[in-house]
Amino acid sequence: MNKLTRIEELAQKLNQEILGLEVVQEYQKYEKLVLNDEKLKRLEKELKVLQKKIVNQKARQDDDVTKTIQEYQEKKEYYENHPLVVNYLYLQNEVNEILQTINQQINNALK
Repeated sequence: MNKLTRIEELAQKLNQEILGLEVVQEYQKYEKLVLNDEKLKRLEKELKVLQKKIVNQKARQDDDVTKTIQEYQEKKEYYENHPLVVNYLYLQNEVNEILQTINQQINNALK
């Protein structure tokens, strides 16, 4: 077995271990729920449209920009406080911390 094949094998094992973690499985579950929620998808599109509208209004120095910003902030707050999104973002943070720890451990081992 050559070195590259062994490294790929170890990477596959690590990947399977990570995917087997309960927090990762929960994250994947919430990711699917968020991505498949029609109301959240629609709201996300609305937020993107409002962002573009704000940029355009600022460029034109439109006085209505403050109303648009307020509408955007209200919708963004609703989105960010939606239970699915709250859980998804929390779990995403947890998974990212795990991956950063693994990365640091690998990098420290190479020193």
